Amino acid sequence: MLYRSDLYVCGNETDKLKSEISVKIHGAMMKHIPSEYAEKLHISGYHPYSIYAFRYGNGYIVRVSALNEEAKVIIDVMSNLKEIRLFGMSKPLTVTDVKPYDPVNADTAGKLINGKMCRVELLTPAMIKTGGFPSSMPDIPKYFYSVVLKYNAFENDELNFEDFLSAFNLSRLDAYSLESVKYNVSGHIFPGMSGYFDIIFPPDSKKAELLKKIFSYSSYCGIGGKTGMGMGGVTLFSE
Repeated sequence: MLYRSDLYVCGNETDKLKSEISVKIHGAMMKHIPSEYAEKLHISGYHPYSIYAFRYGNGYIVRVSALNEEAKVIIDVMSNLKEIRLFGMSKPLTVTDVKPYDPVNADTAGKLINGKMCRVELLTPAMIKTGGFPSSMPDIPKYFYSVVLKYNAFENDELNFEDFLSAFNLSRLDAYSLESVKYNVSGHIFPGMSGYFDIIFPPDSKKAELLKKIFSYSSYCGIGGKTGMGMGGVTLFSE
């Protein structure tokens, strides 16, 4: 099952932070969850969660997602906080509201995308590696390579990225607006792709189903790298 909650937060000193706010929230999150689980998350590998913050009114929405039952503890802990203390701010963020989402089965999540097209919007910059180096190249399918890997890892499946790529190449981009931006992770500046694209699904129902499944999953796990640090946050709009 896939889990998600939105935390609505506000604070007046975010301009004092020396990195992106999502990076600081990730650091605070690691301090609040059980220490044994925090140690487990430090082990190299695919992480079963994403956490990212984006502007909403005068504050932010902090979106926390979990890809399995074990990682749901992150949502439970964060959802019970009344305030979030961030390194670099003398006053904490105030949690004004929490919006939990209904759990979703990963295998059927794609059915939530209605119609023949979908807008994929990057709420936070996404990064891939090109030639072994961090990159913001607008190679859209490549940003979903990590999504396929995470789906296989946490859903015990064997989806083939080449199948996803084939389905993507048979679809059509109706519109897009993409740009390169910078993302600060504790003083380390990474390139990121920001913006949106509208995709019209191919007429082949199985290929369309595969794309919808991966896009839906990406809205929980994020796309590209450093999704635990707030990069690659994705939301979907379907018609």
